Amino acid sequence: MDWLERLSRAGQAAGLSDTEWASALARLSQIAARFSGSGGSDANTERLRRGIERNLQDNPMLVGWALLVAARAAEPVWQRFVENFLLRLVAARKSVVLGQRQRLGFPPPVTIVMNPTMRCNLRCRGCYAWNFSSRADMEPAFFTRLLSEARDMGVAFITLTGGEPFLYPGIEEIFERFSDLTFMVYTNGQLLSEERVQRLARLGNVWPTISVEGREAETDDRRGRGVFAGIAAAMERMRRAGMLFGISAMPTRHNADLIGSDAFLDSFRERGALIGWLFTYLPVGRSPQPELMATPEQRDMLRRANLRWRRTRPFFMVDFWNDGPLCGGCMSASRFAFITSDGWAQPCTFVQFATHNLREHSLQEVFASPFFAGIRARQPYHPNLLRPCKIIDHPEVLRELVKAHGARPTCPGAESVIADPAIRDFLDCYSRSYAEIAERAWQGEDYRAGRCVEVPFFGRVDLEDIYRERLDNARRQLMPCPPEQEKKSSTRPAP
Repeated sequence: MDWLERLSRAGQAAGLSDTEWASALARLSQIAARFSGSGGSDANTERLRRGIERNLQDNPMLVGWALLVAARAAEPVWQRFVENFLLRLVAARKSVVLGQRQRLGFPPPVTIVMNPTMRCNLRCRGCYAWNFSSRADMEPAFFTRLLSEARDMGVAFITLTGGEPFLYPGIEEIFERFSDLTFMVYTNGQLLSEERVQRLARLGNVWPTISVEGREAETDDRRGRGVFAGIAAAMERMRRAGMLFGISAMPTRHNADLIGSDAFLDSFRERGALIGWLFTYLPVGRSPQPELMATPEQRDMLRRANLRWRRTRPFFMVDFWNDGPLCGGCMSASRFAFITSDGWAQPCTFVQFATHNLREHSLQEVFASPFFAGIRARQPYHPNLLRPCKIIDHPEVLRELVKAHGARPTCPGAESVIADPAIRDFLDCYSRSYAEIAERAWQGEDYRAGRCVEVPFFGRVDLEDIYRERLDNARRQLMPCPPEQEKKSSTRPAP
């Protein structure tokens, strides 16, 4: 079966209409002609070609997703998708890592998550962002300096959160200035007017990702009456404009079953969404509520739902806590970091502790810092990559690292996750309960102890081949301590 027929079958499985298939094929032909016209393909484009081949065999729905982008995206969106995402981020990642690792002494991050403003136009129940004033904005010079430093480190993908990023003055000018970067923007969707959507579609390098709590009833219950209607209207504008956009959902004990349903995902696919993120609620920050966390059983249900979606739907969904196998475990302080609006460099959005502020240090200095280096030295924390997180899967690791490096809380209440006895006991119990479920899943047919995992853009892989160094590090940490080291450890005060 030749390439064209295999692509056609992937498109049919993804539900492309005849018109969409024709549009996608025309764009793929243009790319092929460009590569052949330049005298062949370089190492990165050849790597991309091999990746498409592997995914046609192992992950055809991922190819179907890319075909949908090709069929539906406005021309600037498609061009930036190819140049910034497929070539610069996916295909070039290996060469970037090799080059930057030699220069920096560590692999460069994949993305930097930035919080340009803490202001918000909504007053969602349980959120405090609306209390902030314009003083909670990053200064433009500081914001652009961080973006320049990230780009110089080899980062091609920037994630913006808030507050509401579209409240930041001149945000579109920043997107335009850094046109070679892809920006994924977490937003409540209420400020995506027709004028703004048209401008973003012309820029092409912005992927709005709208926060939802479920469908209309669940979203309006937390975010305010009429918010979901605003989301639906914004999605329709973006769909018509040919933008690439998606959803972000936070499963809790109360809505996890809904979010893990096919009907939930399909309702947003029908509105034109093509990407999605799941961030299970964690008891961190102000007023943490452990009782809101999805149960270990619900977390496993979400894992299985995401695997099902990858095999049956052309949609790019990532589950932040269940997709450890795809990225070698925890990514904090290694594959990404989170920058607060006042400049504190957290290893992760949810690890709200820091030792360095970027008003006084460079991004490179932050990643080279003892705190970040200490986190990387422990990763992954266990060879079962379904247990990637030092907050909810290995809470003792978070306590040890924060204490060892004197990391300070970056917001009121952040210390509760390591200091509040009730939360500590809850997380210790949760991690033990989930470990039993995760171990059964890890040894099962979906992963075979990491020997057969479907990784987006790589196809079906043996994790021992691509993450051998990391997995060996995890296994070393499980080995019994020598008697002398064990004796020293026993004399340390409890955190």
